[in-house]
Parts: sequence; structure tokens; C-alpha cells
Amino acid sequence: MQITAPGKVPHRGALPQIMLVMRLVAILMLATCLQVSARGYTQGRVNLTLKNAPLETALKAIMKQSGYYYWGDPALLKRAKPVNVALRDAEVRAALDECFRDQPLTYEIEDRIVVVKEVVASSASIVPNAEPLSEVRGRVMDEKGEPLVGASVVVKGTKIGTVTDSKGNFELSNVSNGAVLVLSYTGYLSREIVLRGGGQDMVIRLIVSNSPLDEVEVIAYGTTTQRFTTGNISEVKGEDIARQPVGNPLLALEGRVPGLFITQNTGVPGGGVTVRIQGQNSIQRGNDPLYVIDGIPYNSQIPSTGLGNNILGNSGNYSTGNIQINGVGNPLSYINPLDIASIEVLKDADATAIYGSRAANGAILITTKKGVAGSMKVDFNLQQGFGKVTRSMKMMNTRQYLDMRYEALKNDGINLSAQSKTNANYYDLLFWDTTRYTNWAKTLIGNTAQYTNVNGSVSGGTNTIQYFLDGTYHRETTVFPGDFSDQKASLHLNISGASSKQKFHFQLTGSYLYDDNQLPQTDLTNIAMLLEPDAPPLYNSDGSINWAQTATGNSSFDHNPMAKLYNTYRNDAGNLMSNLLLVYRLLPGLDVQSNIGYTNMHSKEFTASPLVAIQPEYRTNIPRSANYGASDIYTWIVEPQIHYVKKILKGKLESLLGATIQQNGSNGYSIEGVGYNSDNVLENIQDATALSATSVFQSEYKYGAVFGRINYDWQDKYIINLNGRRDGSSRFGENNQFHEFGSVGAGWIFSREKFIQNDLPFLSFGKLRASYGTTGNDQIGDYAFMNLYSAVYASVPYQGAVGLAPTGLANPYLEWEETQKASLGGDFGILRDRLLLNVTFERNRSSNELLNYALPNITGFGTITKNFPATVQNTSWELNLNSTNVNVKGFTWTTGLNLTIPRNKLISFPNLSTSTYAKSLVIGQPVNIQHELHFLGVNPATGLYIAADSHGNPTSTPNYSTDRTVTVSTFPKFYGGLQNSLQFKGFQLDFIFQFTKQRAYAYKFGNGYKYPGQFFRSQSNQPVSVLNPWQKPGDNASIQRYSTKLTGLVAASSDAVYADASYIRLRNLSLSYQFPDKWVQKGRFRYFRMYMQGQNLWTITHYQGMDPENQGNSALPPLQIWTLGIQLGL
Repeated sequence: MQITAPGKVPHRGALPQIMLVMRLVAILMLATCLQVSARGYTQGRVNLTLKNAPLETALKAIMKQSGYYYWGDPALLKRAKPVNVALRDAEVRAALDECFRDQPLTYEIEDRIVVVKEVVASSASIVPNAEPLSEVRGRVMDEKGEPLVGASVVVKGTKIGTVTDSKGNFELSNVSNGAVLVLSYTGYLSREIVLRGGGQDMVIRLIVSNSPLDEVEVIAYGTTTQRFTTGNISEVKGEDIARQPVGNPLLALEGRVPGLFITQNTGVPGGGVTVRIQGQNSIQRGNDPLYVIDGIPYNSQIPSTGLGNNILGNSGNYSTGNIQINGVGNPLSYINPLDIASIEVLKDADATAIYGSRAANGAILITTKKGVAGSMKVDFNLQQGFGKVTRSMKMMNTRQYLDMRYEALKNDGINLSAQSKTNANYYDLLFWDTTRYTNWAKTLIGNTAQYTNVNGSVSGGTNTIQYFLDGTYHRETTVFPGDFSDQKASLHLNISGASSKQKFHFQLTGSYLYDDNQLPQTDLTNIAMLLEPDAPPLYNSDGSINWAQTATGNSSFDHNPMAKLYNTYRNDAGNLMSNLLLVYRLLPGLDVQSNIGYTNMHSKEFTASPLVAIQPEYRTNIPRSANYGASDIYTWIVEPQIHYVKKILKGKLESLLGATIQQNGSNGYSIEGVGYNSDNVLENIQDATALSATSVFQSEYKYGAVFGRINYDWQDKYIINLNGRRDGSSRFGENNQFHEFGSVGAGWIFSREKFIQNDLPFLSFGKLRASYGTTGNDQIGDYAFMNLYSAVYASVPYQGAVGLAPTGLANPYLEWEETQKASLGGDFGILRDRLLLNVTFERNRSSNELLNYALPNITGFGTITKNFPATVQNTSWELNLNSTNVNVKGFTWTTGLNLTIPRNKLISFPNLSTSTYAKSLVIGQPVNIQHELHFLGVNPATGLYIAADSHGNPTSTPNYSTDRTVTVSTFPKFYGGLQNSLQFKGFQLDFIFQFTKQRAYAYKFGNGYKYPGQFFRSQSNQPVSVLNPWQKPGDNASIQRYSTKLTGLVAASSDAVYADASYIRLRNLSLSYQFPDKWVQKGRFRYFRMYMQGQNLWTITHYQGMDPENQGNSALPPLQIWTLGIQLGL
């Protein structure tokens, strides 16, 4: 088979306006699709005159004039009659009708491809008593000649059918002469063949479907397509990830997946990223999704040694025993984004229940790149760019700051002239140069970060073995002063092969990434915002750190940011991932396989506190110090499986039976050393005169399970999917170590019903799907059910022995948190799938919540972990709309819109009013609520903030225990993204807008640390939002009078401190140009492409803070990044 075209076949390879914009976009997309579809068969008029010409000649002429393409077997075309036509200004379909008049062939148009095929005999022409053929035998292959295993072969209108074997072969008996064979395979266009007296040794080729509905999606322990799935699954392709200059692949998912909410917690390379799928299910325990890379579970958190927390941030809380702690950084930053072929996000029970206790919070499946049969290909990708901080709070300048301070002293009756210059409370007014002004944000976080990425790959293979090898070097610097950077080098290898008879298959995947992350210990963002504008210079004239010492020898500039930069942090990490898949076909349709995997993530950390960073007056008492940390996390897993596919009646049965044996281990420590004789030897632990262990952790987790799945597809119309799993986990006591989980999903492809096809011809695809099931959550840490002890050290241990002290009480009755998931959705294709719409309603109810139960002091412990009969509900409406707006010769424009409307609330908690959670949780409210005062403004008479007490009366001295009557939640109200892709000849433009409607803590009453008028070194500057305060009785102001005292707590503890933090952000833009083949071939290249990429480019928001995504002012916001690059293939 071949596709012929006039030229080469194209390579396929906060705001109130948000809702209005979304409506307008949806209307415009639909209108554009309708318009383009309506004119799709009228544009490209054909003028053609031929006499006794071959049909193939006529088709080529029509294709050249219309921009269409045609597909047909050359042998089939030779059977056509000569063509005699005289066409003038004819439509494409009319021209084709003339050419195919009285021909033994016919055609169909599939997405601008004219498919030529034999005329299908009508049902009336099939004679029931016709002489049967002795045997019908053939082979089903793809366009490249590869066998299609498990393809469906059915005799139309009968119950006779089969599926192809491992070589693509099939056999049928008792088939009437003139019968029609219907051949179909997932991801390919179906084909019908009329049997005319032969039926022996046929070779039938199927072509790949262009519809997104038929693209292969990875699911748990298998694959499917959007057309036939009964679950709620979203996919992001590798090419979409590659268009984004990010170091963590999770950041490439922002704004692209409905139901997935991602927060970049810091702009520092390797920093924390929080991921939530369909909201927060657990009140106190882990809410991370399950990550699976090439079938192997991957850690969602990196246990902290305590050394890198201040700079790398965290990725949300996780549990260890009875303690909730923050991991450091994010483990996905050790995955090379360019190694990824696709990422699937699994959300509902149908998609996740087969993972059992590990997928209550959804699952993210990452599939890495693999080799493809063909000649060897060598590819290079070189990328260079820069990053900047583009959003910052507007802080006071020196004049505004001094006026605030002077007014505060006046209001408090303090005579500044009576104060000493060495009084630390007035350094900023009496000792420092009040004529100085420094824009600290520009000085400390206003530098330019450099971004470099170099990648090379080799791939190819034969029909029996394929390979893929690539290596990447990645480097990012920071916007802080100094030479800080994060450097990564990675290697990825995939080898897959099969025996000559295709009975045995194997696939070996391995990757290793080394990361050298050298950063300061402290993020300078906070001090850049809050440092006083008249603070002294950073350095003395001789280049040393300026401590601005007073006459008494005290350092007035003791928080000099340059001193913090000498306190360095270094993390050398390595991440190994390996996976071996072995498959053997015992019988046609029956495969046995085993997936064997091992991962290891290890790191060495180092922090230095040299003498140069210590204030001179303290150097005799505070010695140099250094901390050394190390951690090692490993996972090994074996999953034997049996897969069986068989044609039963008019449907196809697929079944899976498997088991999981898994073990995770982690250990780590940190050691502090002191007494070094030089700053230059801090990295050498042997130079310390004294060492002490500051933290140690070690744990082991064992997990075993059996699982199964049954999927039955009746005539590609009715689908049912059953999943089941029984889990055993070492995280629970012997009374509750095992639990069962399962789901049922069903789908009805109603567009295959004749009455739909007749009455709704514009509906090219329609499916209703529903699922219900249970999943669990075992993210409680290890050993929570046991009695725990820790070592007690003493300077003079009794009899030289180390003592033990209990740190946790046993609870062998701990049970799994369980989430019941219900889903109802519809998938629709309109106008030959030009418009694809997915609508889903999800309801997740998480019960048996694991919480800390308060204990009386006489027990010696504050709490014990216990299951509570509380139920948390998360509901969400998810919409995903994709359209092909324009698809004409040389130009394509597609659009994607996704929207999620989530709601979280506590729906049940028996005896809540008498529990210790009565003041933090409320039935019917989200689980993250904050209880706050109701703000009433500024008292015009006194100039103080006032709030309503529990009876609604105004007061400036509320009772903070009883008067917090208002609840505030910062969960998003809705979020989503709008993406567009435009291609014109060699040019391609892609961009995506992300939007979120939410509230957050705003800095309109102060900087969040000190109140306006107060002074504490490096924390006193204020945002300009506090200008124009109350000054005299009768003033109507929104800011109370300035004061040096603690007087702003009323506003800071009220509902008014939360404000709109909604935003629309141009998350990514990519513009590329691929040079024409005729130019590239002169340079002996396969292709040559130049591109420009940008990330976090433009933000619309009213948020009163640095950045509406990570919020606050203590962490670096996401950087705006621009890069230029080239790609070439040899």
C-alpha cells in the first residue's frame, strides 16, 4: 500500500473575564469548525480533462489541485477502468465521483486522505446458500509490513470471526463466496474486503488512523485508545514536553490536563513541586499521586536530611510514623524531560483501582522513548537561553520608609533625638546612612540565570531488534549573586527485540542521571523583599563583607545577604532506573510475561558555615562548622503476568492476571563537624575536631499483591472493564495487613447505533462511560503501628551505654484510608472528529481518615495515629475540548481547551464537636479552611483595626479563641488551560495560557513578618499598599496608624488578609522553523530545525504579592525563561 501526493506527504510524526473568555473561545472554535467543515469539500476546485487515462493519473491530478492525498494498493488500481472526464470548476467529491463512475472500486475520504478500496457487496448480494470456500487464510500487516497481532477479522453480518496470531495470520472456515471481511485494529482504520473466489494467502494492510481517538494511550499494565477506554485518562505527548524549557517534567503538565493541579513552589533549579489530582483526599496523610516510570513505581518524595530544606523547598507534606514532615526538592527533577515519550494521568477508579492501595490520589505514568525499526538515525538538540524574575512586590523606597518610621515613633511618643546610635532599635534611623537607597530586589534576585541543554541520540534497528540511546547535559544557574548552578548529565538506553518467529519479546530500559546542585543555603528572596532600603553597602572598600559595626563592636548589619551566600549548599545525586520486560507467547492470544525493575536514588549533601560568614564579635564563641549528609533510596519489583486475548461471540475478550512483589528501602544521615582550622578545609570531614550525628533515618517497606483485569468489547460498541486487586503492606499491623480494592467500568459507543448515524450525521463519534470502584492510601510512613524508640545520648553515658527512649505508641489496628470513586462522562467527536469534546463528573469520597488522636499527658505522648470515621468528598467537573480549526493545504490550526471546577468538603465526622479537631474542621467546609476574624476596617476615632466579635460587635481587642467566626479556603475555584498550535509549511507556533481562580494570603496590611512602623534588621521594609495610613481622628483609612509596637494582629488574623489571587499566564510559547528538504539534503542532513521557546512569559493578576502561583515572599517565584535552539538529524 502507498500514499501518493503531489509532493511529499507531510510529516506526522482572578479574573471575572475568564469565564467570558472561555465562552467566547468555545463559540469561536465551534463556529470555525463548522465553517471550515462546511467549506472543506468546496474549496480546492478541480479542472481536469482526460481521455482513456489510468485512474491513478486522474487521482494524482485531482490531488495536486485540491491538496488532498490518496491511499491505495497499486495492484488494486491496475484493475480500474480507463477514465474519461471533462471537469471545470468541480468540487473535489464531484470530481472523484466522476472518476469512480462504473468502476469496480470506490473511495472514502478520511481527514483529507482519499482511501481507494473495492466495492463492498450489499447484503442482498450475499447468497446464504452460496458455495462456501474451503478455507480463508491471510495475514494482516501495517503500512511498514509489520504483523498486527490481535487484529479483529469478522465476516460481516455473521458470527464468524477470529483474531490474528503473533505473525498477523488468521484462518476462517465455511465462509461464503462474496462475503465481506471486516478487519479492524486499535489505532488503525478499519477495512472491508470482498471475497471473490479466492481467499488464499491474502496480505491485507491497514493504515494508521489520523483521529486522536485512535492514538495509543498507556494505562496500568497495558494500552488502550481514547475511543475504547472506559476510564478518565489524559495524555501529554513527548513533543509537547520537549517544547518547554523545564528541568522537571511535571512543570510541562501545568495547564494541560483537566483535574491536575500543579504548583511550582520555588524558581530554584531542582526545587519542590506539589501535585494534586482531583483535590485533597486525606486530611493529614499523603496526597501525592502514584508515579510509575516504564512500569516501575517511583518515589513521590525525597526524605530530608535537614540540609537542603531552606533552598530547595518541598513538594507537599508526607508522613513518617506519627510525624508530618516536608520532603526536600522533588524526585522528578532527576528525570530528563527529553527522555519522555508520553505522560498519562489516570484519575478515576477504572483507571487506578488495579494499582490498589497506592493510587487513591491518582497515578501518573511516564513512558520513555524507545527505538523504532529502520536505518540508523542520529539526532542533536542544542539549546541556550536565560531566565529572569519578572514579578515582585513593590516595596517602599527610602523616603517612604523613613516617613513611616518617623510617624510610628511620633504616634508612640518616642523622642528619636534622645536615643543612642548604638541602640539596635534605631540602627536604620541613627546609625545607617538615611540618604542611601538600594533596590534590594534588583540587587539580590535581579541577575540573569543561564540555561543550557545539549542532547544527542542514536536510534534504529531491524524487525527483530531496535535500539535507542541518548545523552543529555543540562545546566541552570541562579539569579542570585555568585557562581551557583545546577548541572545534570544523563544517559538513557532502550533495547527491544523479538525472536524470528515473534514468540519471544524482550525490552530493556535503563537510565542514569547525575546531578551536581550547588546553591546557597538560603533563598535570598525574603531578604530581598524585606531588607530596609537604607541598609549599608554589602561590601567594604577592601572587598570584605560589611558588617557595619558600631562603636561598641556590635554588627548593625548582621543579616548582610552576602554572608548568607558564603553558607553554601551542595547536593551530588545519582538516579538509576532499570527495567526488563520479558514476554513469551505460549499460544495464539496467550502471553506470559514478567516485568522486573530496580531503581536507586542516592545523594550526598554538604553545607558550610565558614568563619567569614559569622559576625566578627561572635567568632571567638561560634566556631566554623559543616554538615555532611547522605541518603539512599531503592526499589525493586517483580510483576509476573498472564495476558489472554480471544474472540468470543461478537466481541473480544482481554484478560490479565498478575502479581506484585516489591520492596522499598531508604536510609540517610547528617553529621555536623566543628573545630576546623580554616574555611578552606570544611569539605574534609577529617579536619573537624568534633563530630556529632544530627539526624539518622532508616526504613524498609514490603508490599505484595495479586491483581486482575477483564475487558470485553462487544462489536466495538459495548465495553465493560473489571479490575481487582488484593494488597498486603508492611505499613500496617498484623490485624489489617491485607485489603481488597476493585472497580467496574462500562462504555457505550452509541455513535455506532444506526439510528444515531441516520439522525445525527454530524456526530462522528459518541461514547458514554461510567465507573465505580475503591482505591486506598498507605502514605502513612513506615512503622506507624509499632512501638518506636530512639537513642538517648549523654556527655557522660551511664556505664558507657546508650539509652533508649520511647518515641511512639503501638496501634496494630491501623487500617487503610479508602477512597470510593464514582465517575460519569461522555466523549464526543463532531464533524469527522474535527471537534472532540470530553466531559466528566467525578465524585471521590475518602473515609477511615488517619489522624493524630490526642492523648492525656500522663501517657507520655501527645498523640497516637488512629483511624477516624471522617469522610472527605472531592467532586469535579472536567471539560476537555480539542478542535481542528483549519486544515487546508500547507496550513493547520488546532486548539485545545480544558477546564476543571473542583469542590472539596468534609461531609462526615462523628463527634467532631467534642474532638480536638473542632476548631480546625467544619462539616460542609473544605478541609483546608482557616478560622479568621471578620474584618470591619479602621476605627476612625482611634486609628486601630477593628473586627467583629462572636456577637457581631466591633472591637479592637478580640478574643482570638471565640471570635474567629469566618472560614476561608484557598483551594482553587476553577483552573485550566487554553493551547493553540499553528503550522504553515515549515513554521510552527505553539502557545498555552494557564488560568486559575483562587484566593490567597495577600500583603495589603504589611509584609507578613513585621507590622508597618516596626524595625527588626532585614525584616522591616513594607509594601507600598500600606501607604496613606490613619493619622488623626476622623480619618477614613484602610491602614491603621503606624506604630513600633505589635498592633496589627487584628488585620493579619482576619478574612480581609485573603484576597483574589487569580491569574492568567502565558505558560509556554514555542516558535520553530524546519528548513525545506531540498535545502537540508544539500547539507546531508535528514532535517534541520531552528526554534525559540519561552516559559512563564506573561501574567495577568491582581495578586498583592510576588507571584500568584507559589505565593508568599519567602521563595523565589518561577522564572521567565527564553531559549534559542537548533535540532538536526543525520
